[in-house]
Amino acid sequence: MPSRRAIALVGVVLLSPISMSACGSDDAGAPGGDPTQVVEIAATDFAFRADARITIEAGDTVEFRVRNEGAVEHQMEVLTDASRRLGITERIAPGSSDTVVATFDAPGVYVVICDIDDHRSLGQQAEFEVIGGASEEG
Repeated sequence: MPSRRAIALVGVVLLSPISMSACGSDDAGAPGGDPTQVVEIAATDFAFRADARITIEAGDTVEFRVRNEGAVEHQMEVLTDASRRLGITERIAPGSSDTVVATFDAPGVYVVICDIDDHRSLGQQAEFEVIGGASEEG
């Protein structure tokens, strides 16, 4: 079983950096508004790496910008803890980029994966936590 590397983010724990942005294959459909924030993610052989600390709160719409810094094609899917797909990039050639937009309706643990060939089993996945939004105080 591959080991996971943890990168602490402000209010979020990300086990590999990811970057997604809007693309036509987003199963959840385009969010109604503009993204709350943009997250830059690098896909490498075989991990995700974030460039900066981020905080994602419930209700946020995030544009992930994924750039392939590896030697083979990669892609990125954003999934809920129940494996429901929130968004997916196209296949990204080495040196290229793609984006995906995902809206995080609820706090919890989410994951990004590369589902090409055996990339996920080689460790190309990352978990992160979405924290409760201000409207959820009660």
